[in-house]
Amino acid sequence: MRSANYPELQDHARLREVARLGVDREIPRDYLAELLERVAVELEMPFAVVTGLLSDAQVFLAGRGPIPEWVAEVGGTPIEWAFCVPMLRDQSARCVNDFIADPEYRDNPLVTVEGLRSYIGAPVISAGGAVLGGVCGLDVRPREFSEEQLRLVRELAAEVARRLEAEATSRSVD
Repeated sequence: MRSANYPELQDHARLREVARLGVDREIPRDYLAELLERVAVELEMPFAVVTGLLSDAQVFLAGRGPIPEWVAEVGGTPIEWAFCVPMLRDQSARCVNDFIADPEYRDNPLVTVEGLRSYIGAPVISAGGAVLGGVCGLDVRPREFSEEQLRLVRELAAEVARRLEAEATSRSVD
């Protein structure tokens, strides 16, 4: 994935939404834990994360599962490694059944070094219509995903957006 192929990363209106909702800030987001639990349990995924897409990095707003220590320490990955970036264009849920078979991702360090093999995700879209990031499930084995599973991650991504909006509203009132 080449970030230059995604001018949406630099879109000023989107970046204002990212800042308005605090996606660019490292703050506790315990209110997202139960949603990630649902992703992990209902989809039988060992990893579940809520990502934020900044202009040059992917940050993790919340996570469940054994996130690699170095990723947890830095709080994210370079934007070029982000599996959620294509959602900036079409704003739809997506999955990759096997990263090894996918030419766009097979050389990604999260695949080659960390051993990730499959992905399901849906965009977190602000009330202003901007893609902030995604709700994602990741596995170390190839998977086939169903329409029902894609529906579930879409619903959970919408709920994440509602909670981010509510949290931003409560912060502005305080």
